[in-house]
Amino acid sequence: MTTDTTRLVLPVGAVDPVLEEIRRHGRADQETGALLLTGQSDMRVLVVAVAGTAGIVRAPGLFTVSAVAYDRLFTFAEERSYRVRAMIHSHPEEAFLSRTDRAYSLRVPGFVSAVVPTYTAPPADPALWGWWRFEQDWLPCTAPVVDPALLPMSTVVFDEEGVREY
Repeated sequence: MTTDTTRLVLPVGAVDPVLEEIRRHGRADQETGALLLTGQSDMRVLVVAVAGTAGIVRAPGLFTVSAVAYDRLFTFAEERSYRVRAMIHSHPEEAFLSRTDRAYSLRVPGFVSAVVPTYTAPPADPALWGWWRFEQDWLPCTAPVVDPALLPMSTVVFDEEGVREY
């Protein structure tokens, strides 16, 4: 277990629903994504929120979330004392932050952005993804640690219609 207070900690199986969605949309030549929620005061991931459909745009080279969909997720998080800490999204080939990613991702100090490469066959190991943390710009950061002792997290779907079980 890490003592780094800026590094996300994932329970075993946390990436499974994300990879399932990435493969499904990757076969349709679409980017997709999810957000990771932790407790207020630590970096242990408690909820994986995969993107639904209402207010979500997916296409080759494009994944966007509407302000209303973000609002639904952030309200859900606030009501349950969670904190939205990171976004994961997919790319067709390489793990890099595009100009669009750099400009339009959530630019909040400490927020983490991850890019999963090869969306038709994404690597299961988060260490093989690209990871960045926003400070005054996007800086490379260390991949999360996977903690087998961490209790399983929940998975939800979010979009403009709200947040619901996966």
